[in-house]
Amino acid sequence: MPQGRLLAGLKLEQKSPAFAGLFFFCMNNQSISKCKIISRYYRAVFSSPLLQKNLTWRQMSTMLCADLSILQCPVTRQSLSQASAMQIEAANESIGKIQTQFVAGLVNEDGSCFFPISDEIYYLHPHYSIPLKSTGKKEEVEFDKERIFTYFNSIHYQEFDGRKIYDDDDQFVDFRDFLLAYTRHGFYNCRQYIDASGKYFVDAACGPVAYKEYVQLAEGYECRICIDLSVNALKMAQQNLKINNQPAIFICGDLTSLPLKDETADAVICQHALFHVQKKLQLTVLNELVRIAATEKKIAIVYDWFYHSWMMNIALGPYQLYRILRHWVGKVYARALKKNKLYFFAHSPAWFRKNHPGTSIQFYVWRSINIHFSHFYLHPRLGGARFIRYIWKMEERYPEKMGRLGEYPIIVIKK
Repeated sequence: MPQGRLLAGLKLEQKSPAFAGLFFFCMNNQSISKCKIISRYYRAVFSSPLLQKNLTWRQMSTMLCADLSILQCPVTRQSLSQASAMQIEAANESIGKIQTQFVAGLVNEDGSCFFPISDEIYYLHPHYSIPLKSTGKKEEVEFDKERIFTYFNSIHYQEFDGRKIYDDDDQFVDFRDFLLAYTRHGFYNCRQYIDASGKYFVDAACGPVAYKEYVQLAEGYECRICIDLSVNALKMAQQNLKINNQPAIFICGDLTSLPLKDETADAVICQHALFHVQKKLQLTVLNELVRIAATEKKIAIVYDWFYHSWMMNIALGPYQLYRILRHWVGKVYARALKKNKLYFFAHSPAWFRKNHPGTSIQFYVWRSINIHFSHFYLHPRLGGARFIRYIWKMEERYPEKMGRLGEYPIIVIKK
């Protein structure tokens, strides 16, 4: 995007920001109206107390616990290092005069890309790369990828059990009291399929790390690496992890180009995110998750089979057919009218068996039922508590079978 167009957008923005997300510096054929959105996101994220205190790089770096040797540029895959004062100044000049200026950042080896640091978050998503050298025209962002980015950067949050969770969680999770023990057990299910301890625990697409069971997944590891495309989610994760004093590194990044070097992690989890990646890019994400895992370590992916779940297809019958039809109609509607609806695509178990990049793959159950099943069949006055205990017992007795037939599997890939 020409600098004049970005500055024009900045001038249009007069009100305080409504979002803390950031869709920033997509320099490819954006309209003035989109520049206005970009400027709003920019000011929201980088108008932080840390920047306004004019902290030096040395002061800022002492607040960050990351070993820079594990990080890599998501654009060029080169190593990253602390940006010099001259490079920070060049980055500030490249975006023009605005209310706040960068005081810290990282650059790649050839000095072509600058990535900001703010509020102890590393902005290593390709969207946030500020070119310090001419690298040609940036790739145009596809609509499906753009709407995923925009959705998660504009979502709101609510409180549950003293922590911040997504505002739409109750559309997918049944929080009724008599089901809560079963639900919490599912949140912690991944733990049994990864090593008990290690150095780096990578939580890819971490979201706000909403539940205490999610926090506990990383116990036994020296440091949790939280990666998410939403700045807002990372800020919520900072608050939630602070409750448990769990050490963590916070990175705004893209699943299709993880900013970590090969063999970094002793455990990798990716929960409820892969199916929100475009169909053709899900294999790219699988390759990235396996790439960053150390040899013989495991990657645990919580997925959604949707219409590949025979258990839900049979149990929900006509209603499941309605859901499938609505899903495909919604896809056409979103693309035709450019609506900001959340993208979803579910591959089959056979696809994973054929395409996984690890040495082995297994399917286990995370939770075999979805919220539609629980609303239809589980009611406290109609034996719902007894029914859920039976389902739970079957999941514990036949975790692999229930993982293949139920709604939500844990796909465990060994490197």
